[in-house]
Amino acid sequence: MRRVRLLGLVTSAVALVVVMAACSSTPQGSLMVTISGLPAGVAGSVEVTGPGGYAQSVTSTTTLTVAPGTYSITVAPASNGNAIVATLYDGSASPPSVSVADNGSSTTAVAYAMRPGSGAVWVPMKGGGPLAVEGFTSATLATAGSTGPDIGITGNNDGEAIAFDGAGNLWVSQFGGMLYHYDASQLASSGTPTPSLSIDASSYGNLIGLAFDAAGDLWVAVGIGNKLLQFTPAQLAAGGTPTPPVVISATPGGSLLTPIGMAFDPAGNLWVANHGGVSLVKFAASQLAASGSPTPAVTITNGLSNPFGIAFDASGNLWVADSAAGALRYDAADLGSASASPAAAITGAALPGGPEALAFDASGALWVAEHSTEDLRQFTNPGAWTGTVTPAADVIISSVGMTDVGMLAFSPSSSALPIQAP
Repeated sequence: MRRVRLLGLVTSAVALVVVMAACSSTPQGSLMVTISGLPAGVAGSVEVTGPGGYAQSVTSTTTLTVAPGTYSITVAPASNGNAIVATLYDGSASPPSVSVADNGSSTTAVAYAMRPGSGAVWVPMKGGGPLAVEGFTSATLATAGSTGPDIGITGNNDGEAIAFDGAGNLWVSQFGGMLYHYDASQLASSGTPTPSLSIDASSYGNLIGLAFDAAGDLWVAVGIGNKLLQFTPAQLAAGGTPTPPVVISATPGGSLLTPIGMAFDPAGNLWVANHGGVSLVKFAASQLAASGSPTPAVTITNGLSNPFGIAFDASGNLWVADSAAGALRYDAADLGSASASPAAAITGAALPGGPEALAFDASGALWVAEHSTEDLRQFTNPGAWTGTVTPAADVIISSVGMTDVGMLAFSPSSSALPIQAP
């Protein structure tokens, strides 16, 4: 009798331990994130966030062990990391929010697809030739030679400058006063797409330079009209004939005189190349908050003859395409002074066609578009030059159909550059 009673006590104790262990286990479930649509070697960029500050980055198909609750899946563009210009892949999650139960299994599928227009440098044809904008992919840019563009967009010719927004959509300024917007999807192949929307700013004058600021506002240089216009993201999305919330006008002393090239520096200050005024002017970020005629914070004239396009390199140095003086570099440390002079200048035989515009690729190499020879020239390691230099171009692209090039732009802009399109 005592043996049976003891055995019963032991059995009850074991059962109690099992029950207690079960009660003390942490509730959990599984969340599978599947990623598709990316080529081999390209990692996804997915962030999973949830209860208790949970955050996990996912780059390939993965099953996560998580606590019960609701999780959000955020997908960022993926990049192939090309050394000249990256090809981007945009993705979306289905569903973007997932609930996970205790001992349950849930799944979200992230599908990527290549962003059309990315992985290339784009050049507008302001001469009104057969093509309005030409695109050259990274593969073409890697080898020198005479070639047609990989993608040619016709229609709405006489484009002066171009700029890409953060989603890879293309904006083109037209001398007659129009801004044209092409969705990234319209840049997949050559053709004559109808702009997805347009903005009529002809009442302000002839539109030339374009630059996005960090907030997504598009700034437009009115070359013959001597103004700078700001259009907000909401206005850009609506099109039509919006009134710019900020208009920067010229001072009597000529702070703006045929403004053409524009670029934002790392602090959000706007630099403008005055073609007619033969100067570089800096408007501090605080001067861009309201309409008016502010006196530039800095005005630089040394070394300039015929300035057009401008760009910043990864070190914050300002480069100028000057069709008479060459490609000029003003070092970041000197940009606070009106007495700044070029620390380096590419002149002579290196740029026989007269530089019109310039931009930097992902490796930091400088690309220059030339006016009369109608070509693109690449120079590697430009930050190492001092004084006047005549380096041989590492790559020269002579394109069939390139007529009177305007302000070129990479899509996407290099991640090494200090200011990005939003």
